[in-house]
Amino acid sequence: MVTVETPNGFEWNDLNRHWVKHYLMPKSALLTPLLNGDQLDVDSMDEGDFINFCHLLETSAEGRELRNKMFKAWRSKKSRDSDNGKKLYTFNMSVKAGDQLKKIAKKAPLNATLELLIFAESESHRSIHSLQQQLKQAQQENLQLKAQLNSASLQTTLADDQADMQALMNTELQVTELAKLEKSKLIKQILLLKRQLDEK
Repeated sequence: MVTVETPNGFEWNDLNRHWVKHYLMPKSALLTPLLNGDQLDVDSMDEGDFINFCHLLETSAEGRELRNKMFKAWRSKKSRDSDNGKKLYTFNMSVKAGDQLKKIAKKAPLNATLELLIFAESESHRSIHSLQQQLKQAQQENLQLKAQLNSASLQTTLADDQADMQALMNTELQVTELAKLEKSKLIKQILLLKRQLDEK
């Protein structure tokens, strides 16, 4: 196990050897003076060679900066690799919006809170569509009930009730306005209308 100051989880294995090699290749101009003109052969390095190389980097400010940047890049890669199904997003947000997000989040992580808000909005759209379908179905059932009432010649005894039903149906509430109502309120209203028709 590598004991020089390396990130947690860093082991000198084939995968990390390959990563270090590709990270250091474009930095050969910086490495040449540190290695006294020698070429760095990462492929033939064992763990001890790598530790010695890290100690060599510590002998100059440029070397320490290179080592710190290298391990910072490795930590970022490790983090990206472990975040299955996740992608890093960076964007600007107003201070006011950020403060509001913190209030909503309370003690939860901001990214988790933001995901919940996004998925809640998506669920809201699905609920609206579902409520629109329920309303359409209730309207069809209402038409069927009206047809049954007409065929049974009950119009004279139900004229007042039908006028009330017609008034309810002719209100200015559009489907989109109904969909904005809480799901439970809409379902209760639909069931109430259906019950009134059933009682007639």
